[in-house]
Amino acid sequence: RCFTCVLLMFCAHGKVSVVEIYNNFTTSNPQKMMEEYKKILSRDFVYDEAATGMVYDTHEKFFTSLKEWKNCFSDSTFTLHRTTRNGNIVFHELTCTGTHDGLFNMPGYETTASGNVITTRCVMILEFNKDGKVKKCTNYFDTFGMMKAMGALPASRKD
Repeated sequence: RCFTCVLLMFCAHGKVSVVEIYNNFTTSNPQKMMEEYKKILSRDFVYDEAATGMVYDTHEKFFTSLKEWKNCFSDSTFTLHRTTRNGNIVFHELTCTGTHDGLFNMPGYETTASGNVITTRCVMILEFNKDGKVKKCTNYFDTFGMMKAMGALPASRKD
């Protein structure tokens, strides 16, 4: 329904790479990815997508949004460019690249597959609880750039 990046992080104890969980995820076996995420998300986990205004306050809603994203960009992968930590807060700068090969829904907007390859820039802010699990993820992504790359908006003068 809406753009949903994936959590890209390393747990406080450094044992789980969520980039790998997502990048190895296929739509044919979403259960495996969900089981891996449940190991690192707190029970009260909240995903806040600033660009769309969507907030997911349960694991199930978050997992549904991940499946929808992967159905829209089935070959999408994430690349982590920079990470900064301040106490229990981690900031990630990343890009997501994939082919727009499925239905894309966002509040107030829907588009069919364009076949275009997109690269979207994102910044995620992750808050960890005292047990080292992710309590909250706030995601800021380049909605305009993504829509332009999908062909849903005219190219900018810079292009």
